[in-house]
Amino acid sequence: MPIQDKLAFALKQKIQEPNRQAAKYIVETGGMNAVEELVAFFESKPIQRAQSDAVLTLAYTGELSPKLLVGQIDFLLEQLRSPINRVVFGSMIGLAHIAHLVKEKLYDVLPQIIDAMDVGTVVTRDYGFRIMTTLYVDKHFQNDMFLLMQEQLMKAPSNQLGQYTERLIQELNKSHLNALIEILEERRSDIENEYHLKRLNKNLKKLYKLL
Repeated sequence: MPIQDKLAFALKQKIQEPNRQAAKYIVETGGMNAVEELVAFFESKPIQRAQSDAVLTLAYTGELSPKLLVGQIDFLLEQLRSPINRVVFGSMIGLAHIAHLVKEKLYDVLPQIIDAMDVGTVVTRDYGFRIMTTLYVDKHFQNDMFLLMQEQLMKAPSNQLGQYTERLIQELNKSHLNALIEILEERRSDIENEYHLKRLNKNLKKLYKLL
C-alpha cells in the first residue's frame, strides 16, 4: 500500500492519529524509502489537506527517528514559505525535531526561520523558539542566539511568554541572567491577563534566586 493511502485524508478522518500511525509504520518498516515516497507525493501537488497530512506525517517521523528526516531539511525549509498554515507549522515541527543534528545549517538559515515565526501561527512560533533554544545550548552560537531570543521574548504574545521563558531558563547561561530579568521586568507592565502575569512573576522569582 502506498504510504499516502495511510494518511488521514485518504482515510477520510480529521484527526492526527492516522498520520501518527503512518509515521510509526515508516520508522518500523519503510525507512528512508518511505520518507522519499511521501516527499514525492507532496511534490505531486495533491489537494491542500493531503499536503498538510504528508508534512505532518514527516514531522511525526522526525519525532520518532530524527535521522530519517535529516535528509529532507531543504524540503522542510522550502515549505516554511507555503501559503498553507498546516504545511508551515508541520515543517517547523519537523525542523525542531532534527535541530540537534543540523545546528550549523539551521543557524545559517535563521532569518528564514524567524520570518516564518513572525507571520506564523502559535505552533509555528512555538517550534521556531524550540529550534532557537537548541542552538542556544551550543556555545558556538549562544551569544548570538540570546540576542535573537531576547527579541522574541520582547514581542511574544503574553500567552506564549511564560512558555518561552521556562524553556530558556532550563538552558540559561548565568551570564545572560540579568538581561533576561530586565526583559521580563519590562514585559510586566504590558501583561493584563492575571494568569499570564502570575506565571511571569513566578519565573522572575526563580531567576532572582539564581543571582
